[in-house]
Parts: sequence; structure tokens; C-alpha cells
Amino acid sequence: MKVIVYFLGFVYIAIGSICILYTRDYVDALKKLIQEIPLKVLSSFPAVFGILFFIAALATTFPWFFRVIGMLAFVEAVVIFTNPYNLYSRLLDWYFDLSDQTQRMFGIISIIFGTAILAWIK
Repeated sequence: MKVIVYFLGFVYIAIGSICILYTRDYVDALKKLIQEIPLKVLSSFPAVFGILFFIAALATTFPWFFRVIGMLAFVEAVVIFTNPYNLYSRLLDWYFDLSDQTQRMFGIISIIFGTAILAWIK
């Protein structure tokens, strides 16, 4: 289970680093990826991450936090799958219209979250 925690931590650190260093390229690539993949398929990614967070919860010092993040990932997967009132589509439009500085802030938050994941391994 520790391998899953390491994987999650390094994925968040890598994505955050790419977001900070290559902001416009990252946003453009993400926008292109999301436009090419149907929302029904896209909803599987947060569902898989939710399962990984649930599995990894027992190998951390704060399992309740990992379970909450896993539940939020499942909720996100349901919202993406159902897309009520075009909620997720509007959220994506908002996200892609953010400034570069705001995108970099999300990258910093991702790096901090990834580092916290790695620090909470038992």
C-alpha cells in the first residue's frame, strides 16, 4: 500500500511542477485532452484515484484525510459522468479562462499536497 501512496504523492508533485514550469503548454494540452475524451470516459480517472486513495488510507498517519479525498474524487466522478446542468462543462470553461498566475498557484497547491502525501506515510 505504501507504493500507492508514493505513486499518488509523486503524481501530484509532477503535475504541479509541470503546471508551474510550462503553464500555457500544460493548459493547452489539458484542454485538448479533455475535448478529445468523452466525459463518460473522463469520469473514470477521478474514480480510479478515489479507489487508490481509499486503498492507500491504511498506509498513512491520517487515514481519515485520505478517505475524505477518496470520497471527493468519487463525487467528482459522478458529477463528470452525469454533468447536471452542464456544471462540469462550465467549470472547465472557468478553469481554462484563468490567468497564468492562478494556474501556477494551483500548481503550487498540488506540489504542497503531493509533499504532504509523501510526509504522511507510516
